[in-house]
Amino acid sequence: MNFISKTNWRELILFIISVTLLISFVTPYPAYSENVIIWNGERATYYGGLVSAAEEFTKRTGIKVITIPGGCSSGVKGVLTGKIDVGGLCCFPKDDEINKLGIRAYQYAWEALVIVINTANPITNLSSQQVKDIFSGKVTNWKEVGGKDNPIKVITRLHCKDREGHWRQILPDTSFFKSSKDVKEDQDVLLEMGKSPDTIGFISMNMINPKFVKVVSVNGVKPSKSSLIDRTYPWKMPISFITRGEAKGNVRQFIDFVSHEGKAYMNKDMVFMDEIKGESKKIPGKKKQ
Repeated sequence: MNFISKTNWRELILFIISVTLLISFVTPYPAYSENVIIWNGERATYYGGLVSAAEEFTKRTGIKVITIPGGCSSGVKGVLTGKIDVGGLCCFPKDDEINKLGIRAYQYAWEALVIVINTANPITNLSSQQVKDIFSGKVTNWKEVGGKDNPIKVITRLHCKDREGHWRQILPDTSFFKSSKDVKEDQDVLLEMGKSPDTIGFISMNMINPKFVKVVSVNGVKPSKSSLIDRTYPWKMPISFITRGEAKGNVRQFIDFVSHEGKAYMNKDMVFMDEIKGESKKIPGKKKQ
């Protein structure tokens, strides 16, 4: 499936080059000035509305926010080296990152970890055990779960392998997965889903495009904001801001804005912490599930 044009590829390459140059030349100290904040982190938040929220924050405060999509690891590395002010995670920081390196995580939302298949696949629902059996290699043919008599092609993206709170909810370690192909980015999952009607994978809710993938219900529950709030959908990922040391000044103001007023500009399928009774609004220095 060729849904990315040559023009878009050229634009993507130019964008990557510009981001690389920006990161390379940023001073090793936080931000350009007191009125500039640099964010870098996982792409799901970036494409899930963070740019719009940052623009609104700038309108209200005059503080410019530069948002650079990357990944969880680039966000952690950026705040540790001082090249960025605030990072973005879709998993929990490691104990060593918290206790030894001084990373502080401010969780502001949950996002569904979604099971996806090719749009031509007739399957609409799988049990959580069936999903586990497929990804572990116990189930290898779609007919075993009510589909066609075709071998299953498993696509994984086993990112942040030494962190918790993401795909480990399906299977606890990379060694348990029996995948046909492991890819590096969410976009690669989308591309692989389009190549064969027999593919299955997982991806963050914000990255879903129904033109290219079909979302599977799990245990009869469709991933959505409501099924995250009532906790009937089984798999979710913590969406957090991270800083080195406690967030202060403009950075803390930005974090507080996105966590409250700014959520109106974020993806409607994300569930913010204050929408779930009993949830903490931040997790500095500890894990919370």
